[in-house]
Amino acid sequence: MALNLFMLKVTLVKALVSEETLTKQSRKPSGWLGKNILQPMFVKGNADLNQFILELMTVQVNEQVLEIGFGPGELLFQLCQQSPSAQFTGLDFSPLMLQQASVHTQRYIKSGQLALIEASSDNMPFANYSFHQVACANTLYFWQPPEPHFKEVLRVLKPGGKFVLGFRTGEQIDRMQLHPTIFARYTEEEVGSLLELAGFENIRIESRAGFPVDSVCAVAYKPSYKSIAQYISLLR
Repeated sequence: MALNLFMLKVTLVKALVSEETLTKQSRKPSGWLGKNILQPMFVKGNADLNQFILELMTVQVNEQVLEIGFGPGELLFQLCQQSPSAQFTGLDFSPLMLQQASVHTQRYIKSGQLALIEASSDNMPFANYSFHQVACANTLYFWQPPEPHFKEVLRVLKPGGKFVLGFRTGEQIDRMQLHPTIFARYTEEEVGSLLELAGFENIRIESRAGFPVDSVCAVAYKPSYKSIAQYISLLR
């Protein structure tokens, strides 16, 4: 019933908005449509996936953690609430999402626990080895191609750091009838291969029942390099 209602809302939005506009808004929300229509849909549609990511991260005391593509800031809010001793950073290239997340997470920004930055994930303004963990939800489809983004994640992670990537499989995206040119399709195996080629290790794919479809996460680790030369070779 809940899934049918969610898909009805998606269908209504598609009927009222041009496909080109909806495609652009899905990737980078802006204006009245992004704030009042798409943002509430993102919050509802990502809730189960965000919870799954939260549990897989298991943030430790005093860790530095980055979320890429934080959207309205729901996951960052939960992370700050759950791990008050850790330090969090959010990165998103949508000015609207930066504005909305700043309102939602204002208490944590004021306390100094959270910083939000407007930037793209294929050119992040962070030094090498900045974070113990990096997380993102429903951003993979928009990374076309994905390789520069994965390499940047690898770069900013500390040796042995964890990357938790929440995504929908190509089959799930087809079921939700999302635009093929903006929502790139990947199988679980293809995501694992992309992570391995980028230089990650100990990669596993986990899934759990959720709404509006099952939640799927890839968990991968940056190697603890034996030499600087080995690390530099992977960044090339």
